[in-house]
Amino acid sequence: MARRRSKYRNNDQGGYSPRRKSRDEERVERLTWFFLVIIFAALQILPEGGLALPLWFVPLSGAIVLIGSGLLQFTRGWRVSPVTWLGGFLLVGLTIINLYISPERNFLGLSMIVFAGVILMGLLTGET
Repeated sequence: MARRRSKYRNNDQGGYSPRRKSRDEERVERLTWFFLVIIFAALQILPEGGLALPLWFVPLSGAIVLIGSGLLQFTRGWRVSPVTWLGGFLLVGLTIINLYISPERNFLGLSMIVFAGVILMGLLTGET
């Protein structure tokens, strides 16, 4: 049976201490949050009448950021929060609904709630 990697490491005094993240791991998590905020900021900066983005653009771009971040962290052997995977796949679902089932629905508000939830859980748990 394979031994599961714990988030706690055995220290020299016989106890366990929390696993420390590498600088690269922390940087990737912060970049994930940054890109989610940039998506929201771009919507606020762009003029409403000038550039009309398709309704599926926000959920798809959020899904790409979250799933891409999760895959990058996973391939490097870092722990990925389940919230990252859930948020990414929820946004994929919203994109599919928007593209194929209900093209007139606007999921901007729900997408922003998912973004905020991922960032908030990352701040509370220290993982994204």
